Amino acid sequence: MREIISISAIVIAFFYFLAFGSAVFLALEHEMHWVLALFAMSWIIILRLWPLLPVLAVIGAVNIWGWDWYRGIALALPISIYVVSYYWTRLTDYLRRPTQKQGV
Repeated sequence: MREIISISAIVIAFFYFLAFGSAVFLALEHEMHWVLALFAMSWIIILRLWPLLPVLAVIGAVNIWGWDWYRGIALALPISIYVVSYYWTRLTDYLRRPTQKQGV
């Protein structure tokens, strides 16, 4: 039973990320050529501009696929939670870091 749950979770995650990536790519492609959209999506990931991904997913789902706004937000919500937790961890680690003494 455990294996069935694990495999089904992997399959669901695969289709979710396929839908999410398609929405982001289609939002970019709507504004530019598909080659430029591919480069833009790659550079968004390479430069770690994570907050752009959920925004583009909502735009792609609502404007391109014609979904309702709440379905577009539901598509972007899991990644948004990840992005917020990532930046929250970075900020709190920075604030808790002890100050370094200057000089020797």
